[in-house]
Amino acid sequence: MTELPDPRLIRLTLLLQLESRARLAPAAELPYVIVNETSELLPYRQAILWNKASNTINAASGVVSLEKNSPYALWLLPVLKHFSNDIRADNIAEFSAKDLAEELAHDWPSWAPEYALWLPLPAPSGGTYVLVLFRETSWHEAELHLLAYLGEAYGYTLALSEANQTKVSWQTHVKGHRRGFIVGGLLLAATFFPIHQSVLAEAEVVPHQPNLVRAPLEGVVENFYVLPNESVSAGQKLFSLDKAQLQSRLNVAEETRDIAQTEYLQMTQQALLDPTVKAKLAGLKSKWDQQNSEADYVHTLLERCEVVANQSGVAVFDDPNDWLGRPVTQGEKILAIANPQTIDLEIRLPMDDLIELQAGDLVQFFSNVSPHQPLQAKLTYFSYRTSPTPADVMAYRLKAEFTEGSELPRLGYHGIAKLYGTRRPFLLWLLRKPLRTARLWLPW
Repeated sequence: MTELPDPRLIRLTLLLQLESRARLAPAAELPYVIVNETSELLPYRQAILWNKASNTINAASGVVSLEKNSPYALWLLPVLKHFSNDIRADNIAEFSAKDLAEELAHDWPSWAPEYALWLPLPAPSGGTYVLVLFRETSWHEAELHLLAYLGEAYGYTLALSEANQTKVSWQTHVKGHRRGFIVGGLLLAATFFPIHQSVLAEAEVVPHQPNLVRAPLEGVVENFYVLPNESVSAGQKLFSLDKAQLQSRLNVAEETRDIAQTEYLQMTQQALLDPTVKAKLAGLKSKWDQQNSEADYVHTLLERCEVVANQSGVAVFDDPNDWLGRPVTQGEKILAIANPQTIDLEIRLPMDDLIELQAGDLVQFFSNVSPHQPLQAKLTYFSYRTSPTPADVMAYRLKAEFTEGSELPRLGYHGIAKLYGTRRPFLLWLLRKPLRTARLWLPW
């Protein structure tokens, strides 16, 4: 028959194993090992590791961490503080609700078993930890003897783990994180680096001081003789107005003039025979001259129905079909004659994107045709108030002149203009819109 091992030898082996685990456990895990694995040596219901110097519970059995404001912790801390003032608190001692004040003992049955064991964990520099065990049965002398040895091992291990957690000086901390501090410092310095403020806006290539061709008189557009973006020369016919009404008016005027002329000539012949008729000659002559002027005026209007170019250039207007048959008023703009070598960049800057701009500031134009080849320009004009765009966005109207040496784009090209303003710290440029929004909501 196999002999059963001596229980005392088993407990001694367990004691040595617990001491070994405590020595090898990391500092962060040591409190957890003490309150949970001590149950392998002897049974208990609850275990608490209390630091009497700071009056805190470092670990509790069965939980990862004990909430300091939980009802259990709020009851237990005054209990431990009360018994720490007992004369038996310097050594291992058994206690119960009888050893407490009435207000603390009243709630004992609700939170803990009947019997508790106070186990100080001594250390060479003075122990500050206490292991408190709770169970339903009283403690035996042999168990207290084993726990005394284990308490010394635990106290020494806790003191050693705290000694290893040496405070790191700020110089050592900075040296260990030198790279991070350098990168952070560079990023912080970069936020204060002055950069050009910039903003994007829609832009269009427009003629510079074009020759505007307007309707010479009221009428209806009858014909167009040029196409959009077609080159024209001085004196070339551009469009004409309907002449039917003026031609009819001219016919009436000429007929009336001829009648007045005939009346005047007849009256002149009669005046040779009858001197009394001479008094009527002045009125007839005046009527003849008036009708003659009327006919000449209508003839001039007919000539003005044929509109010609005053200078050479490119015809700038929309689809001629939009004008054919359309009534126009005198002075209404029909088209423009522009020099393709003198052009401007018209920019519509939304009011919400406004930055500080000055004449001569740099502008880069990215046309939709060749956005990879930006063109350089300089700001020349800034409207003092906003006006609605076709998209119903309130925007400022700006103009820029292309710099010398730049390849001029074709009239009518659209794209995006990037405007560069004054220099500001990068942080202010980054927070420009958030600060503007905050200013609308905050009372400052």
